[in-house]
Amino acid sequence: MARSYATVGQMLTYAVERTVNAPESAERTERPVRADAILRHMLEFVLMAPRSRRAFLRTVLRTERATGSIVAAPRLHRHSPDLVAEILPTSPESDDGARLGIVVSTDGLLRTTQLEKHLAALGTSEHHLLLAVSRRSDLVGGEEQLPERVQATSWRSLARRMSKADPGHQALWETIGEIGENSGRPIVQYPVEAKRLLTKASVAREFRGHLDVMHRASRDLLGTSPHFSTRRGQTDAHLQAGVRLHRTGLEFGEVEQGTPVHLQRAGHEPVPLGIGLPRTDEESAEAAERLETLARRTAWRTDEGALPATPELIGAPASPEVEGARLLLWAVLNPMLLRDRGFDLAPARRQPALTATTMGLRLLHRGDETGTTYRLWVGGERDWTHLIPKVTREATADRPEETYAVAPRKSQSTADFVWEVHRALRSLTIP
Repeated sequence: MARSYATVGQMLTYAVERTVNAPESAERTERPVRADAILRHMLEFVLMAPRSRRAFLRTVLRTERATGSIVAAPRLHRHSPDLVAEILPTSPESDDGARLGIVVSTDGLLRTTQLEKHLAALGTSEHHLLLAVSRRSDLVGGEEQLPERVQATSWRSLARRMSKADPGHQALWETIGEIGENSGRPIVQYPVEAKRLLTKASVAREFRGHLDVMHRASRDLLGTSPHFSTRRGQTDAHLQAGVRLHRTGLEFGEVEQGTPVHLQRAGHEPVPLGIGLPRTDEESAEAAERLETLARRTAWRTDEGALPATPELIGAPASPEVEGARLLLWAVLNPMLLRDRGFDLAPARRQPALTATTMGLRLLHRGDETGTTYRLWVGGERDWTHLIPKVTREATADRPEETYAVAPRKSQSTADFVWEVHRALRSLTIP
C-alpha cells in the first residue's frame, strides 16, 4: 500500500478552518450548506496531492487529461461550481484547453436545469466538464437525464472507487464518503420499532383517542381547533391551540402523568390536563365536567399564577406505545429536519387544523415560485387502523393532487424511516 501523505485530522482541520474563514460563510446558515462547504474543502485538500488528483481524473472522470490544481475558489456567482480546475491542452499546439467544475451536494436531487447552469458558468468551450457528487439515494435514476459533458457519482461510489485507486489516502476518501452520504440525514435515535408502532391497530386507535381529547378540550376551552405551530426558530413539532407568550393554551406533547394533553404557557412547565381515555359513561361525564369547570374559570388563560394544579387522572393513562408513536411522528413532522430537506412550514393561517379524521402539516418547497403546497399527514378516516404517514402534493392548475403512503419496514431504524418519508416528500417536487 502506498504511504499516506496526510491524516483525516489534518484534512478535517483544513476544511473547517477554510469553511469558517470563507467570505460566503457568513451568508450561509443552514446545516446542509455548511456540510457542502466542508466537503468541498475536504476534496480540495486530498486533491492537492498530484498522485491523488491523477487517480481521481482517471477513475472518476474517466479521462487521461491532466489538470492544474483543483481548488475551492470563492464563487463569482450563485451557479459557480464548488471546485474548479484548468484542464490542460493535450499539446502545445492544440486549443482544447478547458475547465473542470465539481458540484457537491448533500441536499437532495440535482436538477438537470441546475447542472446546465453550473456547466454554463465554466464558459463556452465545448471541452468543459462538470462532475456532480451527491448522495446515492439522491442519484438513483438521475444518471439517465444528465446533460452532455456532465457526469455524476455518489459519495459512496466516490469513496469506494478512490480507496482502491488512491490507497495512500484510503482513510481520507472513506471519511469523505461517510460524511457526504450522512450529512443532512435526520439524527433520530429513539429506541422504538417504527413498524410495530405505526402499523398496530390498537396503538392507532389509542393515539386517535388522545387526539380526540385534545380536540374536544381545544373546542370547549378555547373555541378553536389545534394545528402545528409555525413559530420562527422552532426545532421541534408542536401541536398546539391558543399558546401565546402571555396566554395559556393546550399542547399535545410528551406523556406526563398518563396524558399527552397539557395546559401550556410559553416559558413555563406544562400542566397535565388530567384526562386520559374515558372507559365508562361515568368517566366521560367526569371529563366533560372538568372541561366545563375550566371553561368557566378563565383567569388561568391570562394570569400565570392561576394555572390549576395537576388534577387526578380521569380515564385510562396513555400507554408507552402512544408516547413511542408520538416521538416517531413528531420526528417525521420536525420542522428543522424538514428545512434540511428544502421545505419550510407554510404560514399558520394555511396550516390544516386537527380534525376528527386527519392530523397534518402543510409545507412549501424552498425556491419553488409556483406556490405549490405539500402535506405530511396521518389518518384519512374516522377510525384509524394505522399511523402510517402520507405525503401529498396538493393540486395545482397544471397537476392533479398526488398522494402516497410511506410504510416502515421490519427492523428499520427510526432515522432511516424518517429519512425515507422525507425523501418521498422530496420526490413529489420533481416535475
